[in-house]
Formats: sequence, structure tokens, C-alpha cells
Amino acid sequence: MSWYVIVETDDGLSVASVAEGGTAEETAVRLGGVIVDPGPYSDYEQAYDAMLEFPDAEDED
Repeated sequence: MSWYVIVETDDGLSVASVAEGGTAEETAVRLGGVIVDPGPYSDYEQAYDAMLEFPDAEDED
């Protein structure tokens, strides 16, 4: 069963699926990003809702 994490890449934040037996770190490296929230979230919707709670970097200026 896969699970979900929040990753930041050059394109911004995204929800990423971690394959069974994989790690959050492997997933972030595969996407060329870094882990922002390792969860683990059991479904995409939970992870997406959590991602929406992160402050928008553009609003911090």
C-alpha cells in the first residue's frame, strides 16, 4: 500500500506517492525536491489538504 508525503520542487509544493517499500527520501530525490512534510498520509486528499495549510512563500514578502 502506498502512502503520501508533501515535497517541494522547483515547481513548488506537491503531493507525492511513496511506493510500498519505498521511503519519503527516495521519493523526494526521484522528483528532484526535498521533503516538506513526511506525513505519512494514508490518502491523497489528506496530504493535499495538509499542503494547502502551508504558508504561500509569495505571501511572506
